[in-house]
Amino acid sequence: MSVCRPARCLFSKATSTTLPKPCPQRSFHASAPRPARKRRPHYPSIKADDLKLLNQAAEAQYPKFDTSETTLLEKRYTPSQIAAIKAAESTIDARDVIIQGQRRTDPWRLPYEDDLAEVDPVTDKRERLGPDDIPGKKTFRLANEVERDEAIGRIATENLAKMYPEGVPEGQLDPVEEQKLQDAVEAALSQAALDPRATYTSKNAAAMEALADPRHSVVAPDLPRLENRMARQTRRLSTEEEEDPRQKRLLQYLGWDKQKLRSIRVKTLVVHGVTNQTRMGKIRSLYYLTIAGNQDGLLGVGEGKSVEPDEGRKQSVMSAIRNMRPVPRYENRTTFGDLEKKVGATKVQLFSRPPGFGLRVQHLIFELARAAGLQDLSAKTPRSRNKMNVIKATWEALTNQKLPDEIARARGKKLVDVRKVYYGGSIH
Repeated sequence: MSVCRPARCLFSKATSTTLPKPCPQRSFHASAPRPARKRRPHYPSIKADDLKLLNQAAEAQYPKFDTSETTLLEKRYTPSQIAAIKAAESTIDARDVIIQGQRRTDPWRLPYEDDLAEVDPVTDKRERLGPDDIPGKKTFRLANEVERDEAIGRIATENLAKMYPEGVPEGQLDPVEEQKLQDAVEAALSQAALDPRATYTSKNAAAMEALADPRHSVVAPDLPRLENRMARQTRRLSTEEEEDPRQKRLLQYLGWDKQKLRSIRVKTLVVHGVTNQTRMGKIRSLYYLTIAGNQDGLLGVGEGKSVEPDEGRKQSVMSAIRNMRPVPRYENRTTFGDLEKKVGATKVQLFSRPPGFGLRVQHLIFELARAAGLQDLSAKTPRSRNKMNVIKATWEALTNQKLPDEIARARGKKLVDVRKVYYGGSIH
């Protein structure tokens, strides 16, 4: 691409006006030029003539407290709370609520406008009432046949009135309406027969009304629940979870509790499929190699193999925890000197390092060192790097260290400060 045109565009402002016509200026920025930018207000502009209409709408939609409402508020709230309410009402302008407020249009909005002044039986928690809320005596007795028939007729009439607020249709009805009316009468009579007010009677009218008031019910649940046999069998609490028999035997073997077992760091490092050739054909299973450690001087390696993936992994985890052995640590951060171990064709060399060196090793040895609680270590794998052999060789090297005091006792010598020997005179 030629640079002539960009150069002319760039220096077009500096050229003299004697040119016949300057070339159009090119923009070297992705955003729009400053003259083309228009500052848009956050809220739409409102004309002064419309303010009167907004004020009228605000006063109609959000009226101020009148004297009766203020008197009711004073009976419920303290003077300091009343002052806070008045300060909030004077701060919030009703006209700003109309201009800046928005009505919800999302699908999750409530299907009605509620000022939260009344308890809604669907969305709100059901109010509970006790015996103290019933004035007068609370004695009941079984109703006789005459009282029962009278109560059923009265309750059925109340139920029909709820079904037909405008009155029961009279006159000649078509077959559909007549069938609906007959079904409504049958439903009202059935509900009345099951109503406790038809079975019991009392001289206290408030006590009779409490029998049908759901707020006095002690058996009504707070939330709907599934109370069938299958739901009870499948529903388990966290404290009632089914215990693995292998885990139970492991806890008995170690003498631990579940809390201590959960603190063990477990990680599966090797997963691959294996095939066993039998007279039944090739049987494929999965092999797992897992490490476990408490990050404070204990490290274990376990293997598991099964046709089911979850079963094989559980075997390896339990085996790794059962095989945990202590790892000697110098100053709780590194090994006692340099280590070397050979498993198969794999050789692992571990080197102790001074404080702050970190774990500069490959990822498999890094996971082993972190599970054992080592912080300063370096390693080499000069020969084969088979994952299984690297893990096993590292584990054997860490757990079979020769401690300086054992070497000193074997040689008949006294134990001295070994940091000069291990760190080349770098003592921290």
